[in-house]
Amino acid sequence: MQKHGGNVWLAAQTYGLKEESILDFSANINPLGPSPLALEAIQQSLLQIRHYPEPQADTLRKEIALLTGLPEEMLILGNGAAELIYALGRLLKPRRVLLPVPTFSEYADAFREIEQVHLPLVRHNNFILDIEAVGQQLKQDDLVILCNPNNPTGHLVAKEQVKILLDLAQTSGASLLLDEAFMDFVSPEQSLLPELPANSHLYILRSLTKFFAMPGLRLGYLAASPVVVEALTAVLPPWRVNLMAQVAGVASLRDKPYRANTFAQMNRLRPLLADGLSSIPGLRPFWPTANFILVDCRESGYTAEELQNFLGPKGILIRLCENYMGLDKYYFRVAVRSEEDNAILLLSLRELLPKT
Repeated sequence: MQKHGGNVWLAAQTYGLKEESILDFSANINPLGPSPLALEAIQQSLLQIRHYPEPQADTLRKEIALLTGLPEEMLILGNGAAELIYALGRLLKPRRVLLPVPTFSEYADAFREIEQVHLPLVRHNNFILDIEAVGQQLKQDDLVILCNPNNPTGHLVAKEQVKILLDLAQTSGASLLLDEAFMDFVSPEQSLLPELPANSHLYILRSLTKFFAMPGLRLGYLAASPVVVEALTAVLPPWRVNLMAQVAGVASLRDKPYRANTFAQMNRLRPLLADGLSSIPGLRPFWPTANFILVDCRESGYTAEELQNFLGPKGILIRLCENYMGLDKYYFRVAVRSEEDNAILLLSLRELLPKT
Protein backbone atom coordinates (compact mmCIF):
# COMPACT_ATOMS: atom_id res chain seq x y z
CA MET A 1 0.00 0.00 0.00
CA GLN A 2 1.20 3.50 -0.78
CA LYS A 3 2.16 5.48 2.31
CA HIS A 4 0.67 8.68 0.90
CA GLY A 5 -1.82 9.72 -1.74
CA GLY A 6 -1.17 11.56 -4.97
CA ASN A 7 0.95 8.98 -6.83
CA VAL A 8 -0.70 9.36 -10.22
CA TRP A 9 2.44 8.02 -11.88
CA LEU A 10 2.09 4.61 -10.22
CA ALA A 11 -1.68 4.61 -10.77
CA ALA A 12 -1.18 5.26 -14.49
CA GLN A 13 1.21 2.30 -14.73
CA THR A 14 -1.07 0.05 -12.67
CA TYR A 15 -4.22 0.72 -14.70
CA GLY A 16 -2.65 1.34 -18.09
CA LEU A 17 -3.84 4.96 -18.25
CA LYS A 18 -2.32 8.34 -19.01
CA GLU A 19 -1.52 10.48 -15.98
CA GLU A 20 -3.69 13.35 -17.21
CA SER A 21 -6.74 11.09 -17.47
CA ILE A 22 -6.71 10.13 -13.78
CA LEU A 23 -9.13 11.81 -11.37
CA ASP A 24 -6.94 11.91 -8.27
CA PHE A 25 -9.14 12.00 -5.17
CA SER A 26 -6.25 10.67 -3.08
CA ALA A 27 -4.41 14.01 -2.77
CA ASN A 28 -6.01 16.88 -0.83
CA ILE A 29 -5.41 19.68 -3.32
CA ASN A 30 -7.47 22.77 -4.19
CA PRO A 31 -9.83 21.75 -7.04
CA LEU A 32 -9.42 25.16 -8.68
CA GLY A 33 -5.84 24.35 -9.60
CA PRO A 34 -2.98 26.83 -9.15
CA SER A 35 -3.56 30.57 -9.00
CA PRO A 36 -3.44 32.16 -12.49
CA LEU A 37 -1.08 34.75 -11.01
CA ALA A 38 1.25 31.98 -9.86
CA LEU A 39 1.32 30.36 -13.30
CA GLU A 40 2.02 33.74 -14.88
CA ALA A 41 4.82 34.43 -12.38
CA ILE A 42 6.42 31.06 -13.16
CA GLN A 43 6.30 31.73 -16.90
CA GLN A 44 7.84 35.16 -16.46
CA SER A 45 10.62 33.77 -14.25
CA LEU A 46 11.75 30.85 -16.42
CA LEU A 47 14.93 32.57 -17.59
CA GLN A 48 15.86 33.30 -13.98
CA ILE A 49 16.64 29.63 -13.38
CA ARG A 50 20.19 30.52 -14.45
CA HIS A 51 20.49 32.21 -11.03
CA TYR A 52 20.41 30.78 -7.53
CA PRO A 53 17.19 31.46 -5.61
CA GLU A 54 17.25 33.64 -2.51
CA PRO A 55 19.01 31.47 0.11
CA GLN A 56 16.31 31.91 2.76
CA ALA A 57 13.43 32.98 0.48
CA ASP A 58 13.40 36.43 2.07
CA THR A 59 10.93 38.00 -0.39
CA LEU A 60 8.42 35.22 0.23
CA ARG A 61 9.05 35.40 3.96
CA LYS A 62 8.26 39.13 3.90
CA GLU A 63 5.00 38.37 2.07
CA ILE A 64 4.03 35.79 4.71
CA ALA A 65 4.91 38.26 7.47
CA LEU A 66 2.57 40.83 5.90
CA LEU A 67 -0.22 38.28 5.63
CA THR A 68 0.14 36.82 9.14
CA GLY A 69 1.20 39.93 11.05
CA LEU A 70 4.18 38.02 12.47
CA PRO A 71 7.73 39.37 12.42
CA GLU A 72 9.99 37.83 9.80
CA GLU A 73 12.34 36.44 12.43
CA MET A 74 9.52 34.11 13.55
CA LEU A 75 9.18 32.52 10.09
CA ILE A 76 11.23 29.94 8.22
CA LEU A 77 10.51 28.45 4.79
CA GLY A 78 10.98 24.83 3.83
CA ASN A 79 10.95 22.55 0.80
CA GLY A 80 7.48 21.45 1.85
CA ALA A 81 6.14 21.35 5.40
CA ALA A 82 7.41 17.76 5.69
CA GLU A 83 11.02 18.96 5.56
CA LEU A 84 10.33 21.22 8.54
CA ILE A 85 8.64 18.39 10.48
CA TYR A 86 11.77 16.27 10.13
CA ALA A 87 14.01 19.22 10.94
CA LEU A 88 12.08 19.76 14.17
CA GLY A 89 12.45 16.03 14.88
CA ARG A 90 16.22 16.50 14.78
CA LEU A 91 16.27 19.80 16.66
CA LEU A 92 13.77 19.35 19.49
CA LYS A 93 14.55 16.94 22.30
CA PRO A 94 11.25 16.36 24.10
CA ARG A 95 11.03 13.72 26.80
CA ARG A 96 7.97 12.20 25.10
CA VAL A 97 5.78 12.91 22.07
CA LEU A 98 2.01 12.77 22.60
CA LEU A 99 0.26 11.97 19.34
CA PRO A 100 -3.53 11.69 18.83
CA VAL A 101 -4.12 8.98 16.21
CA PRO A 102 -5.13 8.50 13.46
CA THR A 103 -3.17 11.40 12.02
CA PHE A 104 -0.46 12.28 9.48
CA SER A 105 2.16 9.52 9.63
CA GLU A 106 5.21 11.74 9.21
CA TYR A 107 4.97 13.01 12.79
CA ALA A 108 5.70 9.56 14.21
CA ASP A 109 8.46 8.99 11.66
CA ALA A 110 10.12 12.34 12.28
CA PHE A 111 10.23 11.74 16.06
CA ARG A 112 10.87 7.98 15.88
CA GLU A 113 13.88 8.27 18.23
CA ILE A 114 11.63 9.75 20.96
CA GLU A 115 9.27 7.83 23.23
CA GLN A 116 5.75 8.22 21.83
CA VAL A 117 2.39 8.09 23.57
CA HIS A 118 -0.42 7.43 21.10
CA LEU A 119 -3.82 8.79 22.12
CA PRO A 120 -6.57 6.95 20.21
CA LEU A 121 -9.36 8.95 18.59
CA VAL A 122 -12.36 6.64 18.55
CA ARG A 123 -14.84 5.98 15.74
CA HIS A 124 -17.98 6.03 17.88
CA ASN A 125 -17.08 9.58 18.94
CA ASN A 126 -16.45 10.66 15.32
CA PHE A 127 -12.71 10.81 16.04
CA ILE A 128 -13.17 13.98 18.12
CA LEU A 129 -10.20 14.95 20.28
CA ASP A 130 -10.73 15.01 24.05
CA ILE A 131 -8.68 18.03 25.15
CA GLU A 132 -8.96 17.25 28.86
CA ALA A 133 -7.78 13.67 28.31
CA VAL A 134 -4.69 14.97 26.49
CA GLY A 135 -4.07 17.48 29.27
CA GLN A 136 -4.12 14.73 31.88
CA GLN A 137 -1.31 12.95 30.04
CA LEU A 138 0.98 15.98 29.79
CA LYS A 139 4.22 16.10 31.75
CA GLN A 140 7.30 18.30 31.90
CA ASP A 141 9.21 18.51 28.59
CA ASP A 142 6.57 16.63 26.60
CA LEU A 143 5.65 17.63 23.05
CA VAL A 144 2.06 17.36 21.86
CA ILE A 145 1.54 17.24 18.08
CA LEU A 146 -1.88 18.24 16.79
CA CYS A 147 -2.98 18.36 13.14
CA ASN A 148 -5.85 20.84 12.88
CA PRO A 149 -7.98 20.16 10.88
CA ASN A 150 -6.83 16.60 11.31
CA ASN A 151 -5.69 14.49 8.40
CA PRO A 152 -7.37 12.07 7.66
CA THR A 153 -10.44 12.49 9.89
CA GLY A 154 -11.24 16.06 8.80
CA HIS A 155 -12.14 17.10 12.34
CA LEU A 156 -11.43 20.69 13.40
CA VAL A 157 -10.65 21.47 17.03
CA ALA A 158 -12.09 24.94 17.65
CA LYS A 159 -9.59 27.68 18.41
CA GLU A 160 -10.78 28.15 21.98
CA GLN A 161 -10.26 24.43 22.64
CA VAL A 162 -6.75 24.52 21.16
CA LYS A 163 -5.97 27.51 23.39
CA ILE A 164 -7.04 25.42 26.38
CA LEU A 165 -4.61 22.71 25.28
CA LEU A 166 -1.90 25.35 24.84
CA ASP A 167 -2.49 26.60 28.39
CA LEU A 168 -2.40 23.04 29.73
CA ALA A 169 0.89 22.47 27.94
CA GLN A 170 2.39 25.66 29.34
CA THR A 171 1.26 24.78 32.87
CA SER A 172 2.80 21.31 32.53
CA GLY A 173 6.07 22.60 31.09
CA ALA A 174 5.28 20.98 27.74
CA SER A 175 5.18 22.29 24.14
CA LEU A 176 2.64 22.17 21.31
CA LEU A 177 3.42 21.55 17.65
CA LEU A 178 0.33 22.59 15.69
CA ASP A 179 0.06 21.58 12.04
CA GLU A 180 -2.35 23.92 10.26
CA ALA A 181 -1.64 22.59 6.76
CA PHE A 182 -5.35 22.64 5.89
CA MET A 183 -6.42 25.67 7.94
CA ASP A 184 -6.58 27.88 4.84
CA PHE A 185 -9.60 25.85 3.71
CA VAL A 186 -11.42 26.60 6.96
CA SER A 187 -11.09 30.11 8.37
CA PRO A 188 -8.24 32.45 9.32
CA GLU A 189 -10.07 33.10 12.58
CA GLN A 190 -9.45 29.51 13.68
CA SER A 191 -5.66 29.75 13.37
CA LEU A 192 -3.41 30.16 16.41
CA LEU A 193 -0.84 32.21 14.50
CA PRO A 194 -1.82 35.37 16.45
CA GLU A 195 -0.94 33.54 19.70
CA LEU A 196 2.66 32.86 18.71
CA PRO A 197 4.42 36.01 19.95
CA ALA A 198 3.24 35.32 23.51
CA ASN A 199 3.97 31.56 23.47
CA SER A 200 7.55 30.41 22.98
CA HIS A 201 6.48 26.79 23.53
CA LEU A 202 4.20 26.87 20.44
CA TYR A 203 5.24 25.87 16.92
CA ILE A 204 2.89 26.20 13.94
CA LEU A 205 3.34 24.52 10.56
CA ARG A 206 1.61 25.79 7.43
CA SER A 207 1.53 24.44 3.88
CA LEU A 208 1.37 26.61 0.76
CA THR A 209 0.96 23.74 -1.68
CA LYS A 210 -2.44 22.32 -0.73
CA PHE A 211 -4.56 25.47 -0.74
CA PHE A 212 -2.65 26.89 -3.72
CA ALA A 213 -2.61 23.56 -5.62
CA MET A 214 1.10 23.25 -6.36
CA PRO A 215 2.36 20.19 -4.44
CA GLY A 216 4.89 19.51 -7.18
CA LEU A 217 6.81 22.63 -6.15
CA ARG A 218 7.01 21.74 -2.40
CA LEU A 219 6.53 24.77 -0.19
CA GLY A 220 5.70 25.26 3.48
CA TYR A 221 6.69 27.34 6.47
CA LEU A 222 7.07 27.15 10.22
CA ALA A 223 6.14 29.95 12.60
CA ALA A 224 7.95 29.77 15.92
CA SER A 225 10.05 31.77 18.36
CA PRO A 226 13.08 33.56 16.86
CA VAL A 227 15.35 31.22 18.84
CA VAL A 228 13.85 28.13 17.18
CA VAL A 229 13.88 29.77 13.73
CA GLU A 230 17.53 30.72 14.16
CA ALA A 231 18.45 27.20 15.26
CA LEU A 232 16.63 25.63 12.29
CA THR A 233 18.25 28.08 9.88
CA ALA A 234 21.64 26.94 11.15
CA VAL A 235 20.96 23.25 10.45
CA LEU A 236 18.94 23.46 7.24
CA PRO A 237 20.69 24.03 3.90
CA PRO A 238 20.37 27.33 2.03
CA TRP A 239 18.58 27.47 -1.35
CA ARG A 240 16.24 24.68 -0.18
CA VAL A 241 13.22 26.51 -1.66
CA ASN A 242 13.66 26.66 -5.42
CA LEU A 243 13.10 29.81 -7.45
CA MET A 244 9.85 28.67 -9.06
CA ALA A 245 8.36 27.83 -5.66
CA GLN A 246 9.36 31.23 -4.30
CA VAL A 247 7.86 33.29 -7.11
CA ALA A 248 4.72 31.13 -7.22
CA GLY A 249 4.34 31.47 -3.47
CA VAL A 250 4.52 35.25 -3.55
CA ALA A 251 2.07 35.51 -6.46
CA SER A 252 -0.37 33.07 -4.86
CA LEU A 253 -0.46 34.92 -1.55
CA ARG A 254 -1.24 38.15 -3.41
CA ASP A 255 -4.14 36.63 -5.35
CA LYS A 256 -7.08 37.68 -3.17
CA PRO A 257 -9.79 36.82 -5.76
CA TYR A 258 -8.40 33.28 -5.98
CA ARG A 259 -8.58 32.89 -2.21
CA ALA A 260 -12.15 34.20 -2.09
CA ASN A 261 -13.23 31.95 -4.95
CA THR A 262 -11.66 28.93 -3.24
CA PHE A 263 -13.63 29.59 -0.04
CA ALA A 264 -16.86 30.03 -1.99
CA GLN A 265 -16.39 26.89 -4.08
CA MET A 266 -15.25 24.75 -1.15
CA ASN A 267 -18.18 25.81 1.02
CA ARG A 268 -20.50 24.78 -1.82
CA LEU A 269 -18.81 21.58 -3.00
CA ARG A 270 -17.83 20.05 0.35
CA PRO A 271 -21.34 19.46 1.71
CA LEU A 272 -22.58 18.32 -1.71
CA LEU A 273 -19.94 15.60 -1.86
CA ALA A 274 -20.48 14.59 1.77
CA ASP A 275 -24.24 14.35 1.22
CA GLY A 276 -23.70 12.38 -1.98
CA LEU A 277 -21.47 9.86 -0.21
CA SER A 278 -24.00 9.59 2.64
CA SER A 279 -26.70 8.64 0.15
CA ILE A 280 -24.79 5.59 -1.09
CA PRO A 281 -25.65 2.36 0.77
CA GLY A 282 -22.85 1.10 3.01
CA LEU A 283 -20.83 4.33 3.08
CA ARG A 284 -20.46 6.46 6.19
CA PRO A 285 -18.60 9.73 5.61
CA PHE A 286 -17.39 11.72 8.60
CA TRP A 287 -18.50 15.32 8.29
CA PRO A 288 -15.59 17.38 6.95
CA THR A 289 -14.27 20.85 7.72
CA ALA A 290 -11.42 21.07 5.21
CA ASN A 291 -11.12 19.83 1.62
CA PHE A 292 -11.25 16.07 2.17
CA ILE A 293 -13.63 13.46 3.57
CA LEU A 294 -12.92 10.26 5.51
CA VAL A 295 -15.32 7.43 4.67
CA ASP A 296 -16.07 4.17 6.50
CA CYS A 297 -17.20 1.53 3.99
CA ARG A 298 -17.46 -1.56 6.24
CA GLU A 299 -21.24 -1.80 5.82
CA SER A 300 -20.91 -1.90 2.02
CA GLY A 301 -19.49 -5.41 2.07
CA TYR A 302 -16.31 -4.19 0.39
CA THR A 303 -12.91 -3.16 1.68
CA ALA A 304 -11.45 0.17 0.59
CA GLU A 305 -8.93 -1.70 -1.55
CA GLU A 306 -11.74 -3.55 -3.32
CA LEU A 307 -13.42 -0.21 -4.01
CA GLN A 308 -10.15 1.10 -5.44
CA ASN A 309 -9.80 -1.99 -7.62
CA PHE A 310 -13.24 -1.22 -9.07
CA LEU A 311 -12.58 2.52 -9.48
CA GLY A 312 -9.01 2.29 -10.75
CA PRO A 313 -9.74 1.07 -14.29
CA LYS A 314 -12.22 3.94 -14.53
CA GLY A 315 -9.36 6.36 -13.84
CA ILE A 316 -10.40 7.20 -10.27
CA LEU A 317 -7.88 7.17 -7.44
CA ILE A 318 -8.92 7.22 -3.76
CA ARG A 319 -6.74 7.18 -0.65
CA LEU A 320 -6.70 3.87 1.20
CA CYS A 321 -6.34 4.55 4.93
CA GLU A 322 -5.40 1.20 6.45
CA ASN A 323 -1.85 2.41 7.08
CA TYR A 324 -3.09 5.19 9.38
CA MET A 325 -2.66 4.11 12.98
CA GLY A 326 -6.13 3.43 14.40
CA LEU A 327 -7.84 2.81 11.05
CA ASP A 328 -8.39 -0.44 9.17
CA LYS A 329 -9.05 -1.77 5.68
CA TYR A 330 -12.57 -0.32 5.62
CA TYR A 331 -11.55 3.35 5.55
CA PHE A 332 -10.73 5.55 2.59
CA ARG A 333 -10.36 9.29 2.07
CA VAL A 334 -11.39 11.43 -0.88
CA ALA A 335 -10.53 15.01 -1.70
CA VAL A 336 -13.19 17.51 -2.69
CA ARG A 337 -12.69 18.09 -6.41
CA SER A 338 -14.72 19.94 -9.03
CA GLU A 339 -18.48 19.41 -9.25
CA GLU A 340 -18.02 17.37 -12.45
CA ASP A 341 -15.30 15.17 -10.95
CA ASN A 342 -17.27 14.62 -7.75
CA ALA A 343 -20.29 13.57 -9.82
CA ILE A 344 -18.19 10.98 -11.67
CA LEU A 345 -16.95 9.54 -8.36
CA LEU A 346 -20.46 9.31 -6.94
CA LEU A 347 -21.86 7.78 -10.14
CA SER A 348 -19.12 5.16 -10.17
CA LEU A 349 -19.65 4.26 -6.51
CA ARG A 350 -23.41 3.98 -7.07
CA GLU A 351 -22.72 1.62 -9.96
CA LEU A 352 -21.04 -0.78 -7.52
CA LEU A 353 -23.26 0.02 -4.54
CA PRO A 354 -26.77 0.48 -5.98
CA LYS A 355 -29.68 1.41 -3.78
CA THR A 356 -31.53 -1.57 -2.38
